[in-house]
Amino acid sequence: MNSKIFSILFNKNETIKKPSLFINLPKNLVPIGLINFCARLGLESNEIDFDLFQASNQQYSMEFLQHSSTFISQNGSIFTLYYETESSLSTLLSTIASEGVAETHTDIPSSYYESLSHLWSAYGTGEKDEAHPQQHLSVKINLQQEIMSNAIIKEVCYLALRLGLYATSVSLPVVTEEHRHFTIDIKQGTANLMELSSRNVIQICGTKDCLPTVLHSIAKEKHVSEGGLFGVWELNEKQVNIADLLYETTWEDESEASYILNALQDEPNKMLDAEIYLTASKKNRDEYSVDLYKKFSNLKTITVRSAFKTGLYWILEEVLPSISGHFEQVKIICKDGVNKNGLEQHNRWIMELYPVDELIEMQYGIPKEHVQFELSSTQQHIYSVYVDDLLIAELNPLISELDYVDGQRKVYPTTAGYRLFEDGKLVQENAILSDRERFYKTYINELLPQIVGELNIDVTNRDQGQLFPLFDRIEIDFTSSGIEEELNVKQEANSSFEALYEDLYFNTLDYFNELGRRLVNQPYQAPGGIIPFIHIEENIYKPIKSVIRAYKWHEKTNLVPVTKRILFNQEGQFETVEMYLGNYLKVMEMNDNLKYNIKNVYQLSTRYQNYSEVKLNYGDISYKGNVIPFFEVTEPITSDFYSGLKKSDEKHTIVFEAGHHPNEVSSTPAILELMEDIICHHPEILKKINIIIIPLSNPDGYEIMESLTKEHPKWKHHAARFNAVGLEFAYVKFQESVFGEANVLPLILKKWAPDIVIDDHGIPAREWVQPFAGYACPPIFPVSYTLPSAKIYGIGRYADYDTREVQATNLEQVAEKVNMIFEGTIFAQENTYWRERYYKYGTKWDPQKYPIEEMGNINFYRSMEVTPTYASVSILRYPQWVALDIISEVSDEIVYDEELTSCIEAHKLFNQAIIEAALSTKVTKIKQFGRYFKKRPIEIR
Repeated sequence: MNSKIFSILFNKNETIKKPSLFINLPKNLVPIGLINFCARLGLESNEIDFDLFQASNQQYSMEFLQHSSTFISQNGSIFTLYYETESSLSTLLSTIASEGVAETHTDIPSSYYESLSHLWSAYGTGEKDEAHPQQHLSVKINLQQEIMSNAIIKEVCYLALRLGLYATSVSLPVVTEEHRHFTIDIKQGTANLMELSSRNVIQICGTKDCLPTVLHSIAKEKHVSEGGLFGVWELNEKQVNIADLLYETTWEDESEASYILNALQDEPNKMLDAEIYLTASKKNRDEYSVDLYKKFSNLKTITVRSAFKTGLYWILEEVLPSISGHFEQVKIICKDGVNKNGLEQHNRWIMELYPVDELIEMQYGIPKEHVQFELSSTQQHIYSVYVDDLLIAELNPLISELDYVDGQRKVYPTTAGYRLFEDGKLVQENAILSDRERFYKTYINELLPQIVGELNIDVTNRDQGQLFPLFDRIEIDFTSSGIEEELNVKQEANSSFEALYEDLYFNTLDYFNELGRRLVNQPYQAPGGIIPFIHIEENIYKPIKSVIRAYKWHEKTNLVPVTKRILFNQEGQFETVEMYLGNYLKVMEMNDNLKYNIKNVYQLSTRYQNYSEVKLNYGDISYKGNVIPFFEVTEPITSDFYSGLKKSDEKHTIVFEAGHHPNEVSSTPAILELMEDIICHHPEILKKINIIIIPLSNPDGYEIMESLTKEHPKWKHHAARFNAVGLEFAYVKFQESVFGEANVLPLILKKWAPDIVIDDHGIPAREWVQPFAGYACPPIFPVSYTLPSAKIYGIGRYADYDTREVQATNLEQVAEKVNMIFEGTIFAQENTYWRERYYKYGTKWDPQKYPIEEMGNINFYRSMEVTPTYASVSILRYPQWVALDIISEVSDEIVYDEELTSCIEAHKLFNQAIIEAALSTKVTKIKQFGRYFKKRPIEIR
């Protein structure tokens, strides 16, 4: 009978395991073995209520009768414990608790208790450095004989019940003389308090009258991450930088239009033909041409070309309009873009023409397939244009040479200036330099070194620029004239302003990467925020100007709060906390208010409060002081106390991370819509799987995006891609840093040990132009994102571990499911369209830089050369139990209205395929140490 009680109380076929048991303990009984029984009861549960000792229509009850012998019997729903003495009853309860539980010796990482806040942590009980699907509880509860009472033992039973809840195995008994990893001493004292006596030893003291309520308060208080009080005082100590001004300077110069005009005045006064290169719209260039004719009577002909995307505008404005009559084909031979020590790639001059073929199709009715490119390493001109196989025109744009920020490589952007011809012969070439280039060179070569000179760089501290920044942010305020033109092709636009923005942002980050390599032999990956504010001036003659401001990072030791003592009032309620910050003791009155707030975009803090399927959690506090929430979306959990690890042992668990890069605008609304659709229309899904959602993992980046899109709503705004200090915070997950945004996924991995990890991302929806980085993506990216390769695609990874075969098969299975779900959709058509564009402009000329792994309806990258390799990737860190780790990418930087809706739907469909894969995979249990656990990693079928 002993071994059957738990199998009767808990149906192994039920996914919710909550004890429905009333323990009718007589007031005169204090059987200490009941504590062991309750620890086992918690072990068998994945949810608990604190109602064991209150009759509330429980399914089973436990009665106690004194008898001539000690045993347990069952009559229907009543378990009766017959006992000779209280001691024999205690022994019986301990025996029942221990039956069928093998002593567990595994490689499970140990939890530890170095602060009182670790008693109830964000993931259950104890602090742990690494995640694992199992958690062993090795606790000894010492209860002083003098305070033994019926009321106290009930509360200690609840304490043991909750400790057991968070464990997947327990060393029993917990009331024992044997050594255990963690000790709780409960004793009488004159003050009501809980104290961390030493590492892994907690002491709870109080008067005999007050101890029951003190224990009750401790046992039932929820962690702050779940909306409770426990640990709120430590989270409120999160350090948020107050950024004071460190550096400010202004810069001003004449415009390129004025420079060219002034330079022409110094040229010989004889009859010449002029080619002018100016960064301006067609309207402004035409007006400039009129101004030049008025001012320079010696210039016979004046052609004013664009200094930005020169080849594209030359073909559209001069070459093709010169052709009379109908034509069938256009061939553009471009010079190979590779230069010695240059960042430019083979297709550099082809990319500058993008999207010339579609613009020709729109203007002349020539199918874009009839516009073809060739590369030449021998032709003298950059561009040669053939129409119906007849050479029509050739061009060398005006080009300058700059050092890249690493000081080793070169870049060759088109620039402003002029050429003068006499009787067809070149007599003068003057590269004036565009407004963008003159400012950029000053900024990189003069202003940035000045800022660096103001920084307090410690070359002996390898955490600087990694786990905390060098500075808070640099704001770059720049105003000039230029080109800002929307094209009538998809989301495409030509913007010299956005090109400068992108160069300023990424090249500044690369500047600090190189500075770190030079000073400390590793890149500064978290230098500080880079915020370009670019303003458009319509008047091409107005001076260009800039204001540069840098803000301080206040150097301070990142002190981890350690709570040593909590005092309780006479009613047993939390009253005072004594917490150490380093050597400083801080004593504070208990405050149940978290001083930080959720950034309530999409109504994240209130939208789901009435959904029983959704539990809101506080993951951590971001660098800028925003609470980062996550949602646990499950079959309704009716208890306040539950175990994510055990829920994941009964069902497969998927975690979706969205809003990691906030300028990738569709992932957050997509996952929220999918969540609501499941809850409202397909709740049966939650009977089979658990879904954990981080809806906006980078709220600081979102704030940057909100600020920048006010002036330029349609730019890509990569300044909002990384976190507030320019860090890809995935790199510092599982490390102690000032970036709380890096801690949320690790917390979920520790609490839920999910089977599947999905990171929803995005790519630019249009061409990404960086003339000062080789007219290509920044060197930090291994592949090119200069134009979209797909409407949506997937990236998968598996570990080089003994689970490799299972994970590789899982990835292939899911990739095929994703491919099939897109069959016949508009997204498959769009994927084909973009794949062809990506191939024509990129892959054909450099397949390594422009890779395509095609599955038919979608691209899905599984080759290890392309997929992420940093140590915080979940499947690489935990190959023993993570079955699938996938990134989705949709072209949503930054889109609105119908295009945003389309991206949202694409994301939802991709994630739906993942969910269907999990639903089709059975939970298989295997026996370990006398208990049954889910086989990990799961094998998707």
